[in-house]
Amino acid sequence: MTDGPTRVSGDLIIRDAHVLDPASGLDGIADVRLSDGRVAEVGENLRGTRRLDADGLHLFPGFVDVHAHWRTPGREDEETIETGSAAAAAGGFTSVVMMPNTDPIVDRPVVVSGLVRRVERESRVRAYVSAALHEGLEGERLTEMRLLKEAGAFCVSDDGLGTQSAGVLRNAMLYAKSAGLPVILHCEDHTLATGVVHDGVAAALAGMPGSPGSAEDVATATALVLATETGARVHVTHVSTALSAALVGFFKGRGDITADTTPHHLTLTDDLVGTLEGLYRVNPPLRPDADRLDVGKALKDGILDFVATDHAPHASEEKELPLEEAAPGFLGHETAFSALYTELVAKPGGRLSLSRLVETMACTPGRWVKGGAYGISPGAPADLTLVDLSEQWTVRAEALVSRSSNSPYLGRRLEGRVVGTMVGGELVYDGMGARFGARV
Repeated sequence: MTDGPTRVSGDLIIRDAHVLDPASGLDGIADVRLSDGRVAEVGENLRGTRRLDADGLHLFPGFVDVHAHWRTPGREDEETIETGSAAAAAGGFTSVVMMPNTDPIVDRPVVVSGLVRRVERESRVRAYVSAALHEGLEGERLTEMRLLKEAGAFCVSDDGLGTQSAGVLRNAMLYAKSAGLPVILHCEDHTLATGVVHDGVAAALAGMPGSPGSAEDVATATALVLATETGARVHVTHVSTALSAALVGFFKGRGDITADTTPHHLTLTDDLVGTLEGLYRVNPPLRPDADRLDVGKALKDGILDFVATDHAPHASEEKELPLEEAAPGFLGHETAFSALYTELVAKPGGRLSLSRLVETMACTPGRWVKGGAYGISPGAPADLTLVDLSEQWTVRAEALVSRSSNSPYLGRRLEGRVVGTMVGGELVYDGMGARFGARV
């Protein structure tokens, strides 16, 4: 982790924040004392060497993103570890899991170990390396997972392409289980996924080739059956259809199974296909409103465990193309909280409570990554996010921290903004002008 903009020595008091931590039950105005990179105390009128005035701000456990593409190695023109981690910090994320579909693919121990070393030098946040489930992500020969773990891999994944053979996937789960590695799965049947958008009314009106929701549902069903049979620790990523969410609900408790969905699948629909703009191509594709609502309900009810951004930077020449020719993927880090807060919490009749949103962005993915309790409690790492819920802002390409600008929210006015991010008590993103006071 690289040095952030502000390094603080001695005890730091975050003063008068509204502390909201669903894991510990905190929900009210309090002071939080940080010492040696950890939370030391939560209470009233605390004293320390320095103070950070957080009056009017909310303090949450640091957000955790288990699905991001930082394009390193190979496509540093789109994103680097430095810019990806800076974008993550600007979005309130203190921990990120990096996907393996880079160039070269992260499928060998030497690539893993090299990436781990680079992360230690260049990342502003805690970053974890996901290695490939099979060599070249080609769905055939499995990677040497035990060696990948020894080299520093946190998990294995087939993200980007998926695994087309159920036999290969079953063997991969068994190997991953024996190696002690979680598996993150991109569920997509390529024999069905032949289009570039969701196969529905919007695609028909736009004259675009569509892929049916069953392309995701069939692969999700296969993955869940195999996860139940093998006992592997399996995480299904970017769930986007109502049926896939229902399948996750059916299999929950029958195996070590978790699942996420994305901010864009919770807030956007395939109506955007009508623009014919390459910016709005993503995989899995944006779905109709009925799917969006059912996926949101599944998140609210705990069937889907948490939110992950699928942060996918692309160079402008790859997105400023007709929809059918554009590369799929959206930026996610910097807008995730604000988009979800705006659409799901702040709107009249909002379908998600603020507490549940924080739980899905911080506490639950934090437990998944850390393997234990995650929140604001004495002794916990001081990984924290400060948010101004009253701030309204417009997403502008020139203001994004990422090296790319392919956000589907460009030009949109959002509510709530991350104004500070701390990792190990270190301020790695400062949108407040460092409101530090003297000794208190």
